[in-house]
Amino acid sequence: MSLTANAKKVRAKAASSPVLRKAAGKVLGRVAPPGGHGANASSWTIRETPLRTVVERYENDFPLPPTSYGTVRDFADSVDQMPGLAGASFDMKDLQRCWMIKAILGNVERGSRILEIGAGEPLVAGALSRVGYDVTVVDPYDGSGNGPREFETFQTAYPDLKFIREQFPPSQALGGGFSVVYSISVLEHVPLEAIDSVMTGARDLLAEGCSIHAVDHVLAGWGAQEHLDKLERIAAGLGISAQELHETIAQLERDPETYFVSAEAHNRWRGDLEYGQYPMRRIVSVNLFVRA
Repeated sequence: MSLTANAKKVRAKAASSPVLRKAAGKVLGRVAPPGGHGANASSWTIRETPLRTVVERYENDFPLPPTSYGTVRDFADSVDQMPGLAGASFDMKDLQRCWMIKAILGNVERGSRILEIGAGEPLVAGALSRVGYDVTVVDPYDGSGNGPREFETFQTAYPDLKFIREQFPPSQALGGGFSVVYSISVLEHVPLEAIDSVMTGARDLLAEGCSIHAVDHVLAGWGAQEHLDKLERIAAGLGISAQELHETIAQLERDPETYFVSAEAHNRWRGDLEYGQYPMRRIVSVNLFVRA
């Protein structure tokens, strides 16, 4: 059986198991494999051969508009090209992580200094380091935003990454010269009053680079207005107009290809809460891209 076919079979089996769905995305004692520089635990989701194929497929060839959104077409492509990473969490991150790898390969030269805000388990940062990027992760690893706390585990499992254990922007000087500052399912957790500081901090790190962010956005349901307020503030901090943002939102509402968080993923997020305390919402990924 081919690697892709086997990964699809494993994904289907795991998706049908509530126990495995709850375990997905949790720390399972992963450690860095042997192999010197660039070896890290991201290999549990994407092996060397498919990673090389992804580089060949998307390097310098993934153009991005300032605003876009996650699609089923893009997710299906990711399942074909990166089945392990596209099935690592059984939620929105399966779409966003793969999209981010394509976005950075397509728009940021390999070997560049790059920075991820709030990586959690740094699967994307790890994969990008393995193909030659110089990656810094800024994350407090204190459980904020439902993020993980297992800093020592990740530090051991990803020895090639630079970790700064603080909220972004960090207190220590990072210098300029980064080619991209990016985030995956993070900015929507930043308090509204702190968004301007985060966006300014990101701009200060860039020379002639770019910002790329995949933002969870509640389109309908509880918290929708709060999410819209934050999204508008994030976009403004990047220099993206409210008109352009709202045109993209209107487009995704009409597009049958729009990727929505599934009922299964929502139920997993619900955990032990009564459904009435955590009812279903329509959640999409809004993707933002600007050059410095």
